[in-house]
Amino acid sequence: MTLRNLLQSSFLRFLLVGGGMAGVYALLAALATSQLPIPRAASSALAWIACIPIAFWAHRRFSFPESRPHRHGLWLYAATQGLSIAIVAAISQLLAQGLFWHDLIVHLFASAVAAVSSYAISRRVIFSDRPDPEA
Repeated sequence: MTLRNLLQSSFLRFLLVGGGMAGVYALLAALATSQLPIPRAASSALAWIACIPIAFWAHRRFSFPESRPHRHGLWLYAATQGLSIAIVAAISQLLAQGLFWHDLIVHLFASAVAAVSSYAISRRVIFSDRPDPEA
C-alpha cells in the first residue's frame, strides 16, 4: 500500500487530525493551566472547548472532504467528543489499578475504543455520504 493510498483512507486521516488536535489541546491546556489566573480544571476545559470547532473544521476539510456535514454537525461533533471523554473515564474507572504499565495499557485501550466510536459516529451521522455541494 502506497502513502497515497493510505492518505485516501478516511480513518487514517481521521486519526491524523485527531492526533494533531490532541497535540494542540495539550499545548493550549498547558499554557492555560500555567498562565491563567483561574482554576486549572476550568482553564483546561476552556482549551478543550476552543479546540472543538477547529477539530470539526479539520475533519470536514481533511478527514471527510467528500461529505457534507449534518445540519447540526458541530453540536453533534461536540456531543461525540463528550461521549469519548465519558468512554475513557468509564473504562479507566473500571479497569485502572494504580500500576503504571497496567494502567498505560488500560488508557491506550480506552483511547482506542473512544477513537473508533468517534470515527463511527462521525462517518455514519455527522459526515455521512451526502455530497458536499461546495466541493
